Amino acid sequence: MNKKMKIAVAVAAPTAVILAYIFKEQILGISYHLGICLFYTVTGIYCPGCGNTRSVRAMLNGDFLLAFRNNASLPFIAVLLLCLYIELLADIFGKKIKILPRKPWIWFTVLGLFGVYFIVRNFIPAIAPV
Repeated sequence: MNKKMKIAVAVAAPTAVILAYIFKEQILGISYHLGICLFYTVTGIYCPGCGNTRSVRAMLNGDFLLAFRNNASLPFIAVLLLCLYIELLADIFGKKIKILPRKPWIWFTVLGLFGVYFIVRNFIPAIAPV
């Protein structure tokens, strides 16, 4: 990615976050019209996406613990994006830092742990979406 594109992304990312905060009430209003998960309705089992809408609502309201409780994947992705953004800013200013690991086995382990999490949360009410 060339430097102009990096700068564009560096400006666009916080702009998107600010716009999401400005239009928070509209986003929250739309989220209440979304239906219940069809997979959960039919099977009674939480799918990997169950709790994502509630997680977004909680993050928009600043409650990151509740967001993590509803579905850990979205707060995790938000932290990953923040780390990537910090790496991008450092790169723009001429420093090559790597906050996130680059070894594939680490990411396969993370994916495996999330797979276990998505199964286990169906059996332990303390980590099920609320």
